[in-house]
Amino acid sequence: MEISNNNQNEQLNPNSSKKSYLKFVLGFFGIVAAVFIGTPLAINIYNNYKDKHRFDDYFQAEKEYLDALKNDTYGGKTPQETYEMFVKTIKTNNILEAAKFYYGDNTVSAYKRFKKMQDDGSLENWINELPKWGNMKEVEYWDSNGKEFEYEYVQKKEELIHDLSGLDIKIPVGQRIKSIIFQQSKSANIWKIYEL
Repeated sequence: MEISNNNQNEQLNPNSSKKSYLKFVLGFFGIVAAVFIGTPLAINIYNNYKDKHRFDDYFQAEKEYLDALKNDTYGGKTPQETYEMFVKTIKTNNILEAAKFYYGDNTVSAYKRFKKMQDDGSLENWINELPKWGNMKEVEYWDSNGKEFEYEYVQKKEELIHDLSGLDIKIPVGQRIKSIIFQQSKSANIWKIYEL
């Protein structure tokens, strides 16, 4: 009986069903509007949160990197001291420690080069051909934070090398000049090998 009473009330009061329909439509559009406005707002808030943490992570990593640079002990107060420390280390065949005498990203490429030479058996020969410091002379270098030293050597056999720019260079037999470039690490106040 109650069901029929409600139907009779709705039939007697047509405004009641219009109000219910209007409430439904307004509620529906309110939810749609909240989704369309709220979703981009929520995404923006989330992205800002992520960016803040990303910057915090970046600044933390940068701080750790700069602290590591300040505490770097793989180099000397002069290029000569760095070179002599490097030669002493590489002669122990500790290629990981020897690579740490190189400047910045060159550490990784130096390690890979030493590892390749170690694997193919040419490292010992390379070490034995390193010049004595007294056989090198300083030449003009374009960077005030760097120094370049040249030395003469005899190229005993033709060699193909892959330089840092990605080019293959053929080195013919004969008397040649090589250079060693050092870069000053201002953070640690030491000299590092940039290129050898």
